[in-house]
Amino acid sequence: MLVALTGATGFLGYHTVRTLHAAGHRVRVLARRTSRRDHIEPYVAEWVFGDFYDPQAQAGLVAGAECVIHAAVDYHASDHIPVQNFDRNVAGTLKLLEAARLAGAEQFIFVSSGAAYAEILPDRKLDEKHPTWPDSLYGAYKASVEPFLKGYHARFGINTSSWRPVAIYGVHHDIGKSRWIDQVRAVKAGENVDQKGGGKIVHVQDVADALTCAVGDQQVAGKYFNLVDRHMYWQQVAEIAREITGSSSRIADNKGPGPKNTYDTTATQEFFDRHGKTRAIRRGLDGIREYVTELLPLV
Repeated sequence: MLVALTGATGFLGYHTVRTLHAAGHRVRVLARRTSRRDHIEPYVAEWVFGDFYDPQAQAGLVAGAECVIHAAVDYHASDHIPVQNFDRNVAGTLKLLEAARLAGAEQFIFVSSGAAYAEILPDRKLDEKHPTWPDSLYGAYKASVEPFLKGYHARFGINTSSWRPVAIYGVHHDIGKSRWIDQVRAVKAGENVDQKGGGKIVHVQDVADALTCAVGDQQVAGKYFNLVDRHMYWQQVAEIAREITGSSSRIADNKGPGPKNTYDTTATQEFFDRHGKTRAIRRGLDGIREYVTELLPLV
């Protein structure tokens, strides 16, 4: 299948284009000419250059494509400039969706985010039917697009779906951008670590597998999916690194009482099970340990 992909030069995009290629798809990528591309070149069949919100680039990307995966985002606009966030991210994505429909694409897969949730209701489970109440411009962008996906599926029959990953971890192609690398480096050097905070995580390969397995899957049409593995405190990464290396680092205990809310990932687990990915979003701390083991020789 010819799959058109935005955001391919980024962290998630790199893993997604590799996974799509390994699954036998022909991948067309939209990228800026100024973006680094050598890391994905072996997996790309066709290139289109430009910004995802530019109509001319959109037309080139979707022409003849059977599936469009939209993973790109203008982060600067989403963080700082409300008008640009609307024009580029929200309106740009909706115009890309319409361009895909007009070009005859059968499927549109949108990479949303757990940031679409912010205020969580105490009287119900946090599944895909929970209201999205974002508290950031980035989350507002993601939440704004999702109703149109359902609307396009209902009105035009296009297979639309939205995938909501939380904090994504995994080895970055630019190793210095790998999540928690400073902690791992510090422990390896025997330095003490005082790392606060925590959150919900998911492995990058699980997200790439979700997007790839969704291609051509009619059962995902018109649906949203939470991509969440577990909650953890960031200090646990340092503790795992110390366990592996035998380092003498002292690690401050900043653990709290646990997560306030737990995602219901039943729908996503059932999806992965249908595709034989029975470990996806169920890696737990073993997945973190594998990641740290992979990262240590690289820092």
